[in-house]
Amino acid sequence: MHLCIEKLISGGEGLAIGDDGKKVFVAETLPGEEVEASIVQKKGGYNIATVDSLLKASEHRIQPPCPYWGVCGGCDFQYADAPYQAACKEAIVLDNLSRLGGLQRDAFSVEPSVTGPAWNYRNRVRFHVDLTHKTVGFLRRKSSDLVRIESCPILTGRLNALLSDPKPLFEAARRLMFANHGGKTDYLEVPAFASEDEISLLDKEISITVGSKRFFVTSEVFFQSNHFLTASLGDYVASQAIGQTVMDLYSGVGTFSAFLAQPLRRLIAVEKQKQCIALAKKHLTGCEFFTDAVELWAKRQAIAVDTVVVDPPRTGLEETVPSLIASWAPKRVIYVSCNSVTLARDLQRFASEGYTTTTVKMFDLYPQTFHHEVVVVLDRREN
Repeated sequence: MHLCIEKLISGGEGLAIGDDGKKVFVAETLPGEEVEASIVQKKGGYNIATVDSLLKASEHRIQPPCPYWGVCGGCDFQYADAPYQAACKEAIVLDNLSRLGGLQRDAFSVEPSVTGPAWNYRNRVRFHVDLTHKTVGFLRRKSSDLVRIESCPILTGRLNALLSDPKPLFEAARRLMFANHGGKTDYLEVPAFASEDEISLLDKEISITVGSKRFFVTSEVFFQSNHFLTASLGDYVASQAIGQTVMDLYSGVGTFSAFLAQPLRRLIAVEKQKQCIALAKKHLTGCEFFTDAVELWAKRQAIAVDTVVVDPPRTGLEETVPSLIASWAPKRVIYVSCNSVTLARDLQRFASEGYTTTTVKMFDLYPQTFHHEVVVVLDRREN
């Protein structure tokens, strides 16, 4: 069938309308392209198709430069030039906020997206290691098979050095195997994090400098993985915070807390992982730390606060959290999200609690993939 791609959706598929009026999702297509496609799966309200031939290509389409493209399951957006990737992701975010979050496009401002180098940016990764065959790589696309990778163009040089000389990865994998942490596959996942000077494998602690801030991390804790843009993200979040009492929820190792800290400002950080709090205390002074799940800790609080920063996992905020935050009557909420679908849902909940979305800004932290980071600023409506 002949299809015209209208837009991209969250997973990266192109959306078209079939002859029967049903939505058709087509992978590896771009807005404005025309394709000849075949239906491979029929669902209740939509169909899934694959491209048989590309009839009209977008001017932004490029040949994926990675030799492992189409085999490795890591990157899924190498077929568009980098600026257009960012534009598409911003469009996906705005579409989700409108369609799923009920936000009117003219009701908030959209600040220019922040982009950086499109290659060799990633300083945190999980390698898959096969000790039996002495192989290191990533999982094959839509498969649990291992693809041997000799060099990955999105990883920093230090991480690529581990692919060239994987002995440290084999040693770490053996440690995992002896600790019985191998998981359900035939391969062991070895997390790695690279700073400017050293590499963390598993629980090895290292320091990393982001902008003017110094952090302590291991490969086992969460830390933003874009070597070039993490400082810009931290600076922006800090620039939007107002008032003398600021709360950082889901604070991790204190990434945003470090940027939010100011003389005379009361700073409160809440994180459920003890390891993260211990690492945060090494670089943050004058901050009040609480080790607890946010939704449980928040129920016990009655704090007057000016700004609340939230950076939840992809699942978003637990259902009660927006109302609990609203009970403290902060003037501003800054929501950092890696999933604009759950973000849209949570913005609706904040809206019902009296908060208005005022600003949206996308950070393209993950070039060559459809993943994106969004910062939304919400202000309390005055009665």
